[in-house]
Amino acid sequence: MVKSFRMKALIAGAAVAAAVSAGAVSDVPAAKVLQPTAAYAAETVFSQNNGASGFLTGRYDVQAMAPAMFNWSRESRFAGNTDGTLKWQNDIRTTPQNGAGAVIDGDGTVYLHSRDGEMKAFNPDGSVKWVTGNLGKTYTQSPVLGTNGVIYLASYDKKIYFIDKETGEILTTVPLSGGPSSETVIGSDGTLYFSTLDNYVHAIKPTSKSTWTERWKLKTNGVVSSVPVLAKNGTVYVGTYNYVFYAINSGTGQVKWSRTTSNAFKGYPVIDKDGNIYAGNQDGQLYAYTSTGSLKWTFPLNGFSSSSPAIDHNGNIYIGSGSGELFSISKNGDMNWSFYTDGPVRTAPLIDATGTVYFGSDDMKVYAADANGNELWSYQTDSNVVSSPQLAEDGTLYIGSYTKLMAFGK
Repeated sequence: MVKSFRMKALIAGAAVAAAVSAGAVSDVPAAKVLQPTAAYAAETVFSQNNGASGFLTGRYDVQAMAPAMFNWSRESRFAGNTDGTLKWQNDIRTTPQNGAGAVIDGDGTVYLHSRDGEMKAFNPDGSVKWVTGNLGKTYTQSPVLGTNGVIYLASYDKKIYFIDKETGEILTTVPLSGGPSSETVIGSDGTLYFSTLDNYVHAIKPTSKSTWTERWKLKTNGVVSSVPVLAKNGTVYVGTYNYVFYAINSGTGQVKWSRTTSNAFKGYPVIDKDGNIYAGNQDGQLYAYTSTGSLKWTFPLNGFSSSSPAIDHNGNIYIGSGSGELFSISKNGDMNWSFYTDGPVRTAPLIDATGTVYFGSDDMKVYAADANGNELWSYQTDSNVVSSPQLAEDGTLYIGSYTKLMAFGK
């Protein structure tokens, strides 16, 4: 059954302007309806950026369809080719952190880390290509595809694994001082950035497929609660469970600035083309900061946020809420629309090349909404949908629940 989006009341739909000098609150604008747009001029290879995002280009495998879950805009260059038809599903248990999920290689191979500790590679038809041994149970992180045929996986057994993407062979491991609290992200020179549960942010640089050196590590004021992201100006942004948001020099590990809020930042931030940073917080707000740390505005999400945002080529930000809503918010902090589900939305949304938005909810459903926030389809699963979606070139949508990896398409 298709349902229409419902607009929020004016107060819930407005951003609170920072206006630090005056301490004033801006006039509350009415929510607005976006017109559906044609597909934008998408890249022909993977790019972390579109026309409105500002991530530092890292050494990801650009021939891959989706080499990373985070540290990019999450606006796919592909159009989804699905009406909600399930192509296949595979039993695989996950307990993802921050909406972690699968990545997709250039030949359509799908890689996913399971709660049982195994790293699995699936062919596009759902058959298993290879399986590793136990790489650490409990919480699962997203793997990352580098330019050298290596998968980088942060595992809860206090290791970073370097894995051959063709065979599943473990090439080497990096011992950690604590379990990872994020996946790895890749810098422009191949440096890997990640965080651990003993309050550190780390930078290590692979020197081959099986060797590496440590560049730096920074002790923060608490466990890092968000995935690090890298801006074009070389800044690493992370948030902690002790309510602090950090901007760190990626070359030296020195803190450039920090800001304290009333709760923890979860998920990962997104960055626009002007260097502004957007991050959801457990206090129920979306925060917008400038690259120098000035607060531009906040937006009320009507519930805690553990969802990571996405940003489209027009600068609109999409983020889920513990209230069960998915919001579309303009770069100025005004609400475009909100979409209601019956459970918290913890996944990071994915936007396809036509403006369709895909996401999952704790109400055990996968959703697709059009550019206006109208439901196109939904699919009932057997458990909470907690792994964020990815798109393959043929339009197949991959998304995970606690118990299954699902592929949707025609």
